[in-house]
Amino acid sequence: MEDWAWTWVLFTLLAAVMQAVRTAAQKHLSSSMSAMAATYVRYLYGLPWVLIYFIWLGGTSSHIQGLRVGAWTWIMVGALTQILGTWALVKVFTRRNFAVGSIFSKTEALQTAILGALFLSISLSLEGWLAITVGVAGIFVLILPANSLSWSSWLTPVTGMGLLCGLSFAVSALAVYESSSRTGLAPLLSAALVLSVMVCIQLVTVTLWIALFERGSFVLVVNHWPWSLFVGLCSAAGSVGWFTAMSLQNPALVRALGQVEFLFTLLLTWFLFGERIRRNEWIGCSLILVSVIILLVGQTS
Repeated sequence: MEDWAWTWVLFTLLAAVMQAVRTAAQKHLSSSMSAMAATYVRYLYGLPWVLIYFIWLGGTSSHIQGLRVGAWTWIMVGALTQILGTWALVKVFTRRNFAVGSIFSKTEALQTAILGALFLSISLSLEGWLAITVGVAGIFVLILPANSLSWSSWLTPVTGMGLLCGLSFAVSALAVYESSSRTGLAPLLSAALVLSVMVCIQLVTVTLWIALFERGSFVLVVNHWPWSLFVGLCSAAGSVGWFTAMSLQNPALVRALGQVEFLFTLLLTWFLFGERIRRNEWIGCSLILVSVIILLVGQTS
């Protein structure tokens, strides 16, 4: 495992960059289709890239057939909780006081660490806990609106939706870690195998949803194929980064480092859209950078 000591950092940074780009592209798509249809694009147009990557690494159908029951169980849990987390996140952004919901949805790294320690005996060093705590504090400062919020603003259904989102993504991250550890394959191929199977499950699930409740979205997804293809490519590249990193390292640390996505997102909005960065955003980004430094220093110790 020492040979992979820093590999998870590189894959996490790749994932953070691609997720920031994908989010910007998906924002464009969301203006012309429903949130579930925009989510469907990720799986439909992302699956071919994922399968190409899996085959390029030497993956075959025999690897899928050789998956044990324990691995299948965790893959199914990961696939469904990721869909649930995406749905909860969409609900957060459609409610009033969405800033509060967003804050609690970003407690994912902290929830991952707590659940991993309590139920899966995934230990975390003192530096790891400190880095996660500082990073979550940075998220709070970053997302908080300029005006102050009363206590009543925190005690709303959107807060629960935000926590559900963070919990779902936390369980999904742990499921990736657990399923990958049960394949018996090298980390890169193991991550690609888990990702391929999981995206197939998600594609089938969301296709059924669209067919039952939003049948007209199929036409929109096809008509917007250039942007959809780009979103699918970014989603596939980002997922490769996340899954590989989580196959190599504690998912809580991966998600903590992955918070640098906010820095990339701010840079994109600054350069592409000319939006001014507020003081609280500078402070929040600084805290996130501090958490990253703590993580990297802890990696070398």
